[in-house]
Amino acid sequence: MSRPRIIPAIGVLFLSFLLLFLLAACSEKLSMQTGLTAQDLYSMGQQHQAAKQHGKAIEAYKSLLERFPNSPLAGKSQLALANTQMDNKDDLEAEVAFDDFLRLYPADDNVPYALFRKGELLARQVPDPGRDQTKTLEAIKALTMSREKSPGGPFAGKAAARIAELRDRLAEHENRVVSHYLGRKQYVSAEVRARRALSEYPEAAPARSIMSSLAIALEKQEKKDEAAEVRRILAEKYPPPKGKKP
Repeated sequence: MSRPRIIPAIGVLFLSFLLLFLLAACSEKLSMQTGLTAQDLYSMGQQHQAAKQHGKAIEAYKSLLERFPNSPLAGKSQLALANTQMDNKDDLEAEVAFDDFLRLYPADDNVPYALFRKGELLARQVPDPGRDQTKTLEAIKALTMSREKSPGGPFAGKAAARIAELRDRLAEHENRVVSHYLGRKQYVSAEVRARRALSEYPEAAPARSIMSSLAIALEKQEKKDEAAEVRRILAEKYPPPKGKKP
């Protein structure tokens, strides 16, 4: 009766490293593989993207764009690359990819969609309303352009709703600035900022609070008539619930 062979631990390690080496050799980078067509790479990218294998999909799309920049599939690949990078939370790379698509294919039918996706990408990066709102403004710009290019398109309604949310955020930013001025007793600055905010965002959710702050700023400056008029408009536009005093 023969004894079972026992492979020493060092042999197991050697075999493991050998297996890893062979797997790496078999999975040669797409950029190094020959014989692949643009259609092959695009199909691979689509399959990996559908399987949420973002890294592999990105590699396939990039390989196509590098090897076949003039292919009829290049535009689709560029947009697919941007979408996959966005899904992979590679926000900076995705923004660059969307910009490249919009720059290289300005007449493509998917431009409104690309602008919508770029707007959504920027919208998810917006900071707290108390901080700089550059990203918010950029998101609104992209979404507005998407609506302008395709007013009746499938993404126009979603873009409009997102723009309204972002405008509320900008209005809240102004609301906090006005409150900051009031807290520092800079009533003139508070008045100027509040008037500008109400002019730019009259229907935004924070407008009521901004209008109330404006009345306070006016009262602190002894502008009683103007303050009374603001409070009258405030009461008309935002009447208190029944049973409650204003």
